[in-house]
Amino acid sequence: MFGLEERALVSPREMVERARLLGSRGLAVPGNESVILGFFEEERLVATGSLVGNILQGIAVDRELEGEGVAATVTSALLKKAMETGRRQLFLYSKPDEAKRFEALGFTLLATATVERTGLGASLLEWGAEGIDMWKTAMAAKAEGGPEGAGVAVVNCNPFTLGHYRLLEYAAAHVPKLYVLVVEEDRSLFPFEVRFRLVEEGASGLKNVVVLRGGPYVISSATFPTYFTRIESGEEERMTELYAALDIELFGRYVAPTLRVTDRFVGTEPYCPVTSIYNRMMKERLPKGGEGWSPVRVREMPRFEMEGLPVSASRVRALIREGGLENVRPLVPESTWKWLVSEEARPVIEKIRNSESRH
Repeated sequence: MFGLEERALVSPREMVERARLLGSRGLAVPGNESVILGFFEEERLVATGSLVGNILQGIAVDRELEGEGVAATVTSALLKKAMETGRRQLFLYSKPDEAKRFEALGFTLLATATVERTGLGASLLEWGAEGIDMWKTAMAAKAEGGPEGAGVAVVNCNPFTLGHYRLLEYAAAHVPKLYVLVVEEDRSLFPFEVRFRLVEEGASGLKNVVVLRGGPYVISSATFPTYFTRIESGEEERMTELYAALDIELFGRYVAPTLRVTDRFVGTEPYCPVTSIYNRMMKERLPKGGEGWSPVRVREMPRFEMEGLPVSASRVRALIREGGLENVRPLVPESTWKWLVSEEARPVIEKIRNSESRH
């Protein structure tokens, strides 16, 4: 490993070489990278790694250099680049049998999951002072004095509709306390702060409901990256199952016990294949419990319908995209409608009308 030259990869030729190296180790090119590093032996690319937001991805080492400590060199270089850009919390995926190698570099193992049907497995690790223990402390403070046997609903609400309200109303009627965790990842057409506010306002009449930020451990780009992309192939479906299994493991291991949750509420999903896979995986896994965590009951409510059609955020966005804002009014609470016709909403409405994003 001596004499390896580190440099940023930028040229088309280097990118082709990088894709070849990743492919030789069974890895795909991540995409959306902010930093791409290459390590060269003379002019031969022998190792690479990248940063995608706060996630270390695409770490690959030529087979001839395995066991020489090159993966540690790549990881350390990426950590240095991340710190230079102000990152204080990072995530990394590894194969389960390689997790200890990264723990030796200061990473903390969060969860490991396998999908028996496909044979795929992965571990999720994190690095940095702002980790899972700090998050658990903050969430436990929110739940202090709350009852055992609480429920939870994890929602994106892009935007908050009457379908969401009916789900929360149903859930709130079946548990002494309902925590609503709003997906905090800001990759939806409606910004997170808007989505969070509309959920708070829309659910304000449900007195045993507490609306909370989901944070980085609940359906985020770190825990469930394929939630924010389209399924276009069988391979992506397999990866979605794997990421869903990891996100569900995190929920059972950390979220449920911290909030004293025994029930998770979901609505049926007629439109989004990713969410449909996630719901199926939840129903398979949460009721069984896992190593170190108790079973969680999954209660699935049929999607609320009007005129024979499910009321969903995707339908609302489709109507906005078609230019029929007035047709949205019956599908959303008054608080959401008031925001949609406000001056603040204009840039979001325009963005929806010019976007094909499914989120």
